[in-house]
Amino acid sequence: MDVNLNTIKDHFPEWSSSIERLYQKNASFHSLCDDYLLVVERIKQCGSPEVSISSADLVELKTLLSELEQEMNIYFNEA
Repeated sequence: MDVNLNTIKDHFPEWSSSIERLYQKNASFHSLCDDYLLVVERIKQCGSPEVSISSADLVELKTLLSELEQEMNIYFNEA
């Protein structure tokens, strides 16, 4: 299991076992998780003084994160 999956499992604790199973067996879900983790990391970087990002870009990142979460919920509800 990828160590970074803990970030996703922390956000969706009720789906923890489904996350592991889907990540291992479903390439589309695996890719979705990778995208989610990239966006989470980018949002975290926005809080550091070295990274400059406009408020519009931050809103866009948060919107993308929300859309990825909605996609994940679709997988969870189908599992």
